[in-house]
Amino acid sequence: MATTPAAPTAPVVLTASANAPRIAPASILDDDGSGNQPDFQWNSAIDTMLADWCDQSKCFAWMHTQSFQRYNTRAMIMSIGTNTFISLSGVANLILGQTTDSVTASMIFGCISIFIGVANMIQEKFAFSALANDFKRSAQEWGLVTRKIEEQLVIPYSGRKDCATFLKYIKQDINSIADTNTLIPEDIRLACANKFGVIKNFDVPDICGQLEHTSVYVAPVTNAISEEPKT
Repeated sequence: MATTPAAPTAPVVLTASANAPRIAPASILDDDGSGNQPDFQWNSAIDTMLADWCDQSKCFAWMHTQSFQRYNTRAMIMSIGTNTFISLSGVANLILGQTTDSVTASMIFGCISIFIGVANMIQEKFAFSALANDFKRSAQEWGLVTRKIEEQLVIPYSGRKDCATFLKYIKQDINSIADTNTLIPEDIRLACANKFGVIKNFDVPDICGQLEHTSVYVAPVTNAISEEPKT
């Protein structure tokens, strides 16, 4: 008995529904790489948050600049003082070697060597030069973060970058340069609070001692229009 061959099965075509959620591309994956990041859109709440971040980045740039100037000055003083005494010891060696006995000259050179050693130890222990370089680099990077945020906030939504992508990478930039924030001297942090805290609606970083309530999302309220029942 002949069997009728089965009809070929048509290929299944998957079509996306208009109401289906759009999957975020790999470029805007969440920090853990899970891809669960929602599809953010620019809105006034995100603008306010970025404006606060921009205010804080300006404060951090100012504080790191002040810290750089302080530690760079200390490093220069220690370096100039050490090199000056080294040069003076060489000159004294030529002068005292001919006018005084060897015991007195040895004592003088010994005291100079002790001072130079102590100065080098202080400079190496407190790392004034290294701290100055770190603060300088951080000030430049905080300035770059400020310019990136300002660039997005001054243009309309239609001309901005993808919201989720921008938030992801600006957070990475902030986290990568936040290590030196704890090294800022306390008096500079207080000076920052006094300098910028008087500006209305200016968000000073919490590290300066001015804490604020955490903002939460508030869903927009839709006013339902009720109709009077007909009599």
